[in-house]
Amino acid sequence: MNPSVLSIIYYCCIGVGLLLPLAHVIFNFLDLDFDPGVGDIPLPFSFMALSFGVLVLGAVGKIVLVLGGGWLLSLLLGLALGILSYVALSRLVIRPLKRNRIQAPSIRDLRWKEGVIQLAVRPDFTGTVRVLNTAGSYVTYSACPASWVEEELPVGTEVLIVEVDEEKKLCTVCPFDSYREQLAQLKQS
Repeated sequence: MNPSVLSIIYYCCIGVGLLLPLAHVIFNFLDLDFDPGVGDIPLPFSFMALSFGVLVLGAVGKIVLVLGGGWLLSLLLGLALGILSYVALSRLVIRPLKRNRIQAPSIRDLRWKEGVIQLAVRPDFTGTVRVLNTAGSYVTYSACPASWVEEELPVGTEVLIVEVDEEKKLCTVCPFDSYREQLAQLKQS
């Protein structure tokens, strides 16, 4: 095979490997990702991984040609490393990222959750409460004291979120002891 024709093919592979993912990101077309599950087939199909494999094929093939390797060696090595890069990207990056769906809790999901005061909360001042999310990291929300709480809630106080205002993005909090007292009063009435 003519090395100049193979060089053009390699340049086209490099161009396609670079431009198609860029066009996919910009224009949001060719959404061809397919993940059938763990047991169906060994690899999910990913457009981005395929583009990366084509890019590696073109780059490795062209490098081998430039270094003086024969056309057959450049083609075999390019194909082998292109397939290997597709498999590695699919298995080690894309599949774990697709399985990782951890999100911060919505503010409406915070009712009856525990938190810790981050910025002091007073009846006349809105502070902040820190809540542990499902990923194991902390998220901070604005907080005001419950109607029956008259004292200041200092930094570090463990509280219970008893109400949430989604429009204002505001959590109503009370200390655990205060909540138990309020609950006991409601039971007596």
